[in-house]
Amino acid sequence: MDNFVIVKRENGEQIKIEIVLSFKIEEYNKQYIAYTINNDNIQDDVPLLISEIDPVTQKIKNIPENEKSIVLETYNQVKNSILNENEN
Repeated sequence: MDNFVIVKRENGEQIKIEIVLSFKIEEYNKQYIAYTINNDNIQDDVPLLISEIDPVTQKIKNIPENEKSIVLETYNQVKNSILNENEN
């Protein structure tokens, strides 16, 4: 997958990321992305990160502690749905 984009961290720093999955949680009216930061393309095990993203400013934001469990649950549901879809 080559879905690289430039986003801004909350502190304004620009970083290049590869988006693996995006999803919205209607309850919070927020967009989230699952992504990797792999600048060297050498590392095999690259951590997957999940952040809120502002679609207008392209800023990634930390997920508030009280939302983390629902965001992770939603990510897993979307991921499993895609994996099951690809098996058929």
